[in-house]
Amino acid sequence: MSADLLTATRLGTLRRCPRQHYLRYELGLCRVRKATPLRFGSAFHRGLELYRSGISADLAVQTAAEDYETCPDWAEPAAWAVEGETLRALLAGHFWRYAEDGVEFLSVEQRFELPLPDCEAFRLAGKIDGIIRLPDGRAAILEYKTAGEDIAPDAAYWLRLRWDGQIALYVLAARALGYDVAAVLYDVTRKPTIRLRRGETPKQYGKRLLADIGERPDFYLQRRELPCLEGQLDEFRRELALQAELLAECRRRGWWFRNVSALTCRNCQYSALCLNGITIGPDDPPPSGFEFLPDVHPELQQEE
Repeated sequence: MSADLLTATRLGTLRRCPRQHYLRYELGLCRVRKATPLRFGSAFHRGLELYRSGISADLAVQTAAEDYETCPDWAEPAAWAVEGETLRALLAGHFWRYAEDGVEFLSVEQRFELPLPDCEAFRLAGKIDGIIRLPDGRAAILEYKTAGEDIAPDAAYWLRLRWDGQIALYVLAARALGYDVAAVLYDVTRKPTIRLRRGETPKQYGKRLLADIGERPDFYLQRRELPCLEGQLDEFRRELALQAELLAECRRRGWWFRNVSALTCRNCQYSALCLNGITIGPDDPPPSGFEFLPDVHPELQQEE
């Protein structure tokens, strides 16, 4: 288990709640069934990765959505089918809109592992969606995101991305790999707000969604370039040092405090366990509905 790799997701979990970090990354505890946003986002990301690796758009859509061909026992069939059709429509719309974007890919799904300055206990790791050359010749990071909120050019969503620690990490990693990057091209896809109509089949819904994407592409698909300034990188380095100290101290004391609030607990997969005072240690069996992951960073695994 690569427990001492610090990824952007792991660092974000530690900032959100040390107890959540303990359960997820120290123990490797995870729900057996993926939550819908994580499941959908992983499949969407997979389709983009396949397409950028050189296969056709149709095959990329088909392969990314293949898990939706069979409905699992725990899922409601109509909702499962609608989720699959949503994935297919958003991928097809994305490939259509950016078919001639003039972007040259220098690297796709670039995995990295770097030393953490002045710290031997942890190493920085991750996987960059894309390192690209923009039409004007500059190198940049390409970061794919799916969002369930407004992504119009004046939306608050873009202000938050300016301080995205994940991108600061990726810029540092790309430079360490020899790419002279100073900007990030965010590629954001918004999830639909339209729903299945009464009497409408999931496939009919998918066709209607694809038509809506064609009529309102700016609602669903936005790209924006944001700079990654040296001051932001310096601030991120200081944050890394503090988080490494916190992580080491929690380990030394054997104590992982809770950060209890509506924002942190509402979408936490461990809230029912944690808030009911159920303690879990490394020698305990996983609770019902959970499992211990053999690798706490499955997103870093190389795929065939």
